[in-house]
Amino acid sequence: MSTVILYTTKHGTTAKCAGILKEKASEDIEIVNLMEIKDFSIEPYDTIILGASVYMGKIQPEMTAFCRNFEGLLLKRGIGLFICSGDHGERGREYLKLFGESLYKHAISKKLFGDEVYWNRLNFIEKLAMRIIKKTNTSTSDIETGAIDELLAEMKLQT
Repeated sequence: MSTVILYTTKHGTTAKCAGILKEKASEDIEIVNLMEIKDFSIEPYDTIILGASVYMGKIQPEMTAFCRNFEGLLLKRGIGLFICSGDHGERGREYLKLFGESLYKHAISKKLFGDEVYWNRLNFIEKLAMRIIKKTNTSTSDIETGAIDELLAEMKLQT
């Protein structure tokens, strides 16, 4: 069985989570940033994990386009979904549907991995929003390692 993690990220949290998934998995997993590799073929993979971060209620357009363009092939594979977002609970779970309704329904595992805020990577508007939303002006980390373990277990990628 071969597995790939395909992700998009704005400030690096989703990439970090993909790395943690790879590190904790009991098999070798390839990681691909869809923002850097546009024409990646999923043909040789049985299992595909899709990860994205949410900004202003949307995931990166590269992930949206990939899911739309390869939906038919993705629906023939074992799929896991994860979102990096500061929104928890029901609102955060709704973001998982941004991959597409059919992929959401087909997915074996759907998890919220939390978020990190790298203050030095934010632009002025993002800093202003973080001051309002998170009520802080410092970097924070709230990655849910338990959710990462759950996704690996549900995808049968951890012994």
